[in-house]
Amino acid sequence: MSAGFIGAGQLAHALVKGFFTAAGVIATHRITASSPDTDLPTVIGLRKMGAYFTTSNKETVNKSDVLFLEVKILKTIINNLAPIIIGNNCAANQHIRMISEGSCDTED
Repeated sequence: MSAGFIGAGQLAHALVKGFFTAAGVIATHRITASSPDTDLPTVIGLRKMGAYFTTSNKETVNKSDVLFLEVKILKTIINNLAPIIIGNNCAANQHIRMISEGSCDTED
């Protein structure tokens, strides 16, 4: 199984460090994270743990069996990703139906 994180901020870093790495659920080389900001401390931390990093959200979707949408600007990116998101995904405070339809109720 592989996991992907769209958004490589504090939440993604904490989940990878604690849930995946420490718990041994998924090896870090099976984790992909994406963000336009390549120099964030959390991005550097994810890379040090062995996660693959990209600036392409679509690449993250395509490489992931399970997808975590970890961004504050979900409404902005979901229109581009909704057609290719299939299967398991998770976004805080969002219904899967809303993600599939590309109609998330969140502020930019």
